[in-house]
Amino acid sequence: MPYQYDLGLGQKIYLDNSGSTTVMTLASSSSGQQQQSGTQVQTGTWTEVPQAARIDGGVLLRCVTAQGVFVWQVQGTQIGIADIAAWPADQAVALQPTEAGPAPMQPMAPIQPMTPLEPMAPMTMGNMRMSTNPMTMQMGNTMLSMGNDEAPKAKQFCTQCGSAIQAGDRFCGSCGHQLQ
Repeated sequence: MPYQYDLGLGQKIYLDNSGSTTVMTLASSSSGQQQQSGTQVQTGTWTEVPQAARIDGGVLLRCVTAQGVFVWQVQGTQIGIADIAAWPADQAVALQPTEAGPAPMQPMAPIQPMTPLEPMAPMTMGNMRMSTNPMTMQMGNTMLSMGNDEAPKAKQFCTQCGSAIQAGDRFCGSCGHQLQ
């Protein structure tokens, strides 16, 4: 049978003994938010109803089994092992039985795709020019681009003197060499 303890401020701890395993789930909820963390410990079958005791900065939980006494500390969103000697027996209260454990968390709604941005007008600052469609940036005679389907045209050079030539030239403008 599952048990619960209300920690306040939208937090509850649920304990269940499933066979020889103690399952602890810390559930927090507030407007628009849900969070759960949990742990499982091999303790054996409980021989007593689990108990809780408030301490500075949290709550201690205690389970008694044939294998021994187990004490855990719940502080914030953390569950950890506590020293058995820290158990304040005079402050202990039995956990309340509950019909079921924590309600399953609802899945998040899928993120909607962003609407495409409107094209921006090209921007110019000094000798730098930027454009977004296609993405280009030109600074002096250096140009970077992304998303342009055109392959950059390779520069051509004269095989005789090495001067730059244009596609379609029949003769080199520097040395007059006949181009193929």
